[in-house]
Amino acid sequence: MLGEKLMRLRKKHGYSQQEVADLISVTRQTISNWESDQGIPTLDKARMLANLYNVSLDDLTENDVEVIIKEKAKKDLHALFSLVGQICILECSDGSLLFDTTTTPKAKIIDMNEDWIKIQYQRKSAGSLFKKETVTKLVDLATVNGFEVVEEKI
Repeated sequence: MLGEKLMRLRKKHGYSQQEVADLISVTRQTISNWESDQGIPTLDKARMLANLYNVSLDDLTENDVEVIIKEKAKKDLHALFSLVGQICILECSDGSLLFDTTTTPKAKIIDMNEDWIKIQYQRKSAGSLFKKETVTKLVDLATVNGFEVVEEKI
């Protein structure tokens, strides 16, 4: 899962494997190995990658944080930062943000920067009608067309 995340982040930022390798002082083959899950970066290299891709080290390394990306144009986001901590309905342009719910998808905005929005929502656990699980996703802001703040909690 880390390899897929590293590849998505690299492509989102428009870097080649060689460019990333040069930026963090490793070989292109090392980047290829990490992206194909044939190895993992050391802590110092993981920290460099997190800084390069403008994500937290936790978001980069945690398996339960999924990365959703799309090519994007720059947006003016200063008003959006007030949404952190709010429960919102998100409108996405291409259906890439799948909530796995049967009701209107509501998510809590956990964190945000100029590239990413970190959300959490609850869905029914697989194989159970009554149990719910919390899902965390790191979403490229380019996939989000709009937000509607709602009063109810998830």
